[in-house]
Amino acid sequence: MEIIYAIPGLGTTKELFRNISIPNFEIKVLDWPLPKPNYTLRDYSQQFLQQINTTKAVNLMGVSFGGMLCSEIATQLKTNKVILISTCKDNSEFPFLLKLLKVLPIHKLIPDKLFRLLAGTKRRFLGFEKSFDKIFFEMIGQMPENYFYCCINYIIKWDKKENGSEFIRIHGTADKLLTNNKNDKWHLIKNGSHAMVLTKSTEINQILNHEFNGL
Repeated sequence: MEIIYAIPGLGTTKELFRNISIPNFEIKVLDWPLPKPNYTLRDYSQQFLQQINTTKAVNLMGVSFGGMLCSEIATQLKTNKVILISTCKDNSEFPFLLKLLKVLPIHKLIPDKLFRLLAGTKRRFLGFEKSFDKIFFEMIGQMPENYFYCCINYIIKWDKKENGSEFIRIHGTADKLLTNNKNDKWHLIKNGSHAMVLTKSTEINQILNHEFNGL
């Protein structure tokens, strides 16, 4: 069975993909490597390679921060299909706030504990439903110390330019965090939030089945 290597969004685990299923394919969710303050996003993406069989072309799938990492990984090995869900392929697609933080890096003043608190208070804004609250907080609690501080800094400082890679894009029309959802070449999910991989899994599975199995 062919493998799709998947990376979840910031602060989440394999539970983010609990509703995603593609016939004839195994979804292998990669573990988070330990982040280090001196890394760049590209440096951090390289830490995932040891979890991937790189002897043949690979399939990648990433959500949000995981999609950014997949975009970087795709420049370092031969890929078959790369699925980017609710994410940006490079920093040119960043919303205004992320671009502003690169100029005024006030995020560096926020301790890791406060990032965790903010993640919890913004879960509805991101589109996580109440039924997922218990798992959401369990996922946040599993992240190592300074994970959020380091990874958010990787995102803000990301400087990847267009590299010509072909990505399959899936984005929600109601994504309030990454609002770059106007491209008519993308698969757009009506009323899909930033967390639509959980809430719009039926539509996403149909798209993935078409892309991977031609159905």
